[in-house]
Amino acid sequence: MYFDTYKIKRLSAKFLPVVFCLFFFINPVNSQSTLGVTGLLNSPSATMSPEGTVKMGGNFLNTNMTPDTWDYNTFNYYLNITFLPFFEAALTNTAFDLFQEGRKFNNVDRAVSLRFRILKEKSFLPSIVVGSNDILTSNKENYFSPDNGNKYFGMHYIAASKHFDINNSKFGIHAAYNILSSTKFSLKYPISGGITFNPGFARNLTLIAEYDTKDFNLGGNILLFNTLFFQFFVQDMKYISFGGHFIIPLL
Repeated sequence: MYFDTYKIKRLSAKFLPVVFCLFFFINPVNSQSTLGVTGLLNSPSATMSPEGTVKMGGNFLNTNMTPDTWDYNTFNYYLNITFLPFFEAALTNTAFDLFQEGRKFNNVDRAVSLRFRILKEKSFLPSIVVGSNDILTSNKENYFSPDNGNKYFGMHYIAASKHFDINNSKFGIHAAYNILSSTKFSLKYPISGGITFNPGFARNLTLIAEYDTKDFNLGGNILLFNTLFFQFFVQDMKYISFGGHFIIPLL
């Protein structure tokens, strides 16, 4: 195949300034977990969004990071609101297929998640957040039942995060202790956590390495124009998931 090198150079000259602007004229961003709540990639953190932040978006999820109910790749979409500086809530819908009486039905699993910050990060102290994913179930006799209904992502946790500024770059250390609240979800170890890195030349870019109680994951995210958030990561160094959301500041 023949390529016109002159045209390629002209296109590069046009798009390089755009790429430059995307990386250098945008503010830093907090990470976003795959369940639609603030966190690392697939592990909780104690990072909070600013008060009055609304997030609307979704993720593509490979089958290896969902409970056994999903033996196929799927996706979710969510609405996330930080009502107060210390309180965040999210409603996440995860798509799945039902087979009943030889017929196929498309439906979604709804999960409500809450996060409370009990300590704000200070000079020598980390921030601490307690949270719960997929709190409610469809079992009307007990909406908090761990084994009846559709509580597929049920988990409580306490997370801590501490950030350090070094040579105009920012490093973050994050750890969480996780407690199952569902029999449909599983943990290999209760401890999860990871590190984040915002390079000084592109503070809107966050690189992440984490352990999510089962796998080691690598990925990152970027915020464009303070509004468009994109995330990409490789789970267990093999399986790809990605997502994004819109950010709407109410305050």
